[in-house]
Amino acid sequence: MTITTRFYCRAQRSPQDLKEALAHAITRCCSAHHLRRLHGRAVAFGLRHNLYVASLLVARYFHFGDPATARLAFDDGRRGGPSKTLLWNSLIRGYLNNGSPRSALHVYLEMVAARPLAQCEPDRVTFHLVITACTHLSEFDLGSRVGGHARAKGLDSDLMVGTALLDMHCRAGEIGPARKVFDGMASRDVVAWNAMIAGYSRVGSFYEAVSLFNAMRLGQGVLPSEATLVSLISGCGRSGSLKDGETIHADAIKLGFGASLFVVNSLIEMYTNCDCLGVACKLFDRMVFKDAVSWSTMIGGYVQHKRPHDALKLFEWMIVNTQTPPTRSILVNAILACADLGDWEEGKLIEEKYLTSKQSESARDPSMVTTLAYMHAKCGKLDVSLDLLDRVEVRGDTIAWNAVMKAYAELGIVDKVLYLMLEMQRRGINPDQVTIVTLLSAISDATFLKKVMEAHSQIIKRGFEMERQIANCLVDAYARSGSITDSSRVFDEIAEKDVVSWSTMIKALAWEGKAAEVLNHFELMRETDTRPNHFTFLSLLSACSHAGLAEKGWKIFNCMKEEYGLEPGVEHLTCVVDMFCRAARLSDAYRLLKNVMQRTISHAALWNTLLSACRLHGDVVIGEAAARHLFQLEPENAANHKMLADIYISAGRRDDANGVLGLLNANGLDSIPGCSWYEAGRTTISRSKSKADTATAGRMQANCGGACCHETKYS
Repeated sequence: MTITTRFYCRAQRSPQDLKEALAHAITRCCSAHHLRRLHGRAVAFGLRHNLYVASLLVARYFHFGDPATARLAFDDGRRGGPSKTLLWNSLIRGYLNNGSPRSALHVYLEMVAARPLAQCEPDRVTFHLVITACTHLSEFDLGSRVGGHARAKGLDSDLMVGTALLDMHCRAGEIGPARKVFDGMASRDVVAWNAMIAGYSRVGSFYEAVSLFNAMRLGQGVLPSEATLVSLISGCGRSGSLKDGETIHADAIKLGFGASLFVVNSLIEMYTNCDCLGVACKLFDRMVFKDAVSWSTMIGGYVQHKRPHDALKLFEWMIVNTQTPPTRSILVNAILACADLGDWEEGKLIEEKYLTSKQSESARDPSMVTTLAYMHAKCGKLDVSLDLLDRVEVRGDTIAWNAVMKAYAELGIVDKVLYLMLEMQRRGINPDQVTIVTLLSAISDATFLKKVMEAHSQIIKRGFEMERQIANCLVDAYARSGSITDSSRVFDEIAEKDVVSWSTMIKALAWEGKAAEVLNHFELMRETDTRPNHFTFLSLLSACSHAGLAEKGWKIFNCMKEEYGLEPGVEHLTCVVDMFCRAARLSDAYRLLKNVMQRTISHAALWNTLLSACRLHGDVVIGEAAARHLFQLEPENAANHKMLADIYISAGRRDDANGVLGLLNANGLDSIPGCSWYEAGRTTISRSKSKADTATAGRMQANCGGACCHETKYS
């Protein structure tokens, strides 16, 4: 029996039965044509003005993608007398779900304006829908006013309204008002918790996000969802918190989300951002099903880590072996890989195959055209880039011009950067902050003081001198060009200095070897309550190292984590090791490396610095220990063996030196026929392998566990 037949059977009863039968038929109809027939029946039976039937018609017309007829059904329902909130909500929800949040807001404003006559007050559903529409449109001021209306009605603590409000505040970056709404909610479901956690992650307050996550699970017993974990993992990626990311990864596995597509995609991105590309690759390889986001994230990860060749190989494998369509994001990453390689032919091939079709939406996308212009410029095809800049999609678009300027700045071709700057002005395109920053970066890398001064005059002429980002770049540009006086003058004129301002000035002073002024600026920075970052401490440690201030540098290194909670990176460790080695405190350097072994295990440069210092100062014991680590990390590097041999020679242990060099020759690592050293003014050349050589080689192999004879891989 069809829906229409059942409708007629039920229609033989009472008017109430007729309404219910029609309503049932409308909710079950399967096509727009069938819905219009039922709409005609509603008109014939005098139910077109029935608010319940009209609201169902509105919802179903939106379901079938016909907003115009939905509006007609709404207007019919209103003509029957005072309307109900249900009818208005159907229209607002329909526009919102069909991607027309602006129309949804217009309906709300119409509802509020008609309220005295319509006798219809917004309810919790109305406020939820309207605040959501404001969030989609970034109409945060209007959303706050709607939230105030809901608060006046006592609905701000309602679950639906409260969740919409706190999500809106979080997306606006207003984390304080969002938390106030969250704390005032009578009850909270997982969606509310997710919105608050996502808000903290988005603004970089990762500690608060994790605390809320723990309170959600342990304090309130609310089970996290995929969205919870994705928000936290994304926050880890943005903040570079690898340790926290690994903890949440373990939680995801325990909670049964270890194979979730959305969670794994976010994990790949997080590990990529935290410089663990190997882990990201393993996760990607283990995925049973990969969507376009998976491929885009992994290809983009290779590009981000300066492995464009691997990015293109993965892109080509995806095209040949999968049915995944090359989305805009995937194509952007593939073209960026071509730009990094300077492979114009491959980039042109991708462009012709996927972006020349008139049906291709990506070809008309401004960001895609900008990426293509950048790629052609990076490959030295300025004429092609200029042709792309004349395309309708990006004509007069400063972002596109900035991308081409950035390409030539990265190539170090300063004259092209200057030419593009002048060409922009000839075409009446006003440069923005990014344009000026790109220009300053190019001319400062070339250390052209005259050009920096000319750019400075242009900055003043265009009224950019008060922009902090540009002022920070000027400080750096003058310092790179050798004018620390001008750097200091620009720095002093910055009204509100941020951490970048202070860090840039400290770095400039460190380059000049002015350690006392570096430390003085650091103290002034702390007095302004500006929180230093990793770059600040790197400049401080570098200055202390070159000035021989080992004790002061060690205090600063400890202050980094103890006072500011910043985990030292390999660059900071390198500075401290170099600082101790310069001060002949080799035992302190060795102790530091042993304490942070897990983080330094794959960084041979740290142990190489220590071994080189041991050769300089003649420390055999620590030199042997450093050499053992280097033989594991770089089994084919002959220089490490020769440095250890030099240490033995300085200590008068020629047999041990011959043993090390014999081991070097035995492994085929020494391309030099022999090694020589000076003794009492004459040169002794050793090329033979005696029993003593073999014995010493055996001792060295035993000490390093044989690792020096075999290649060891580290992920």
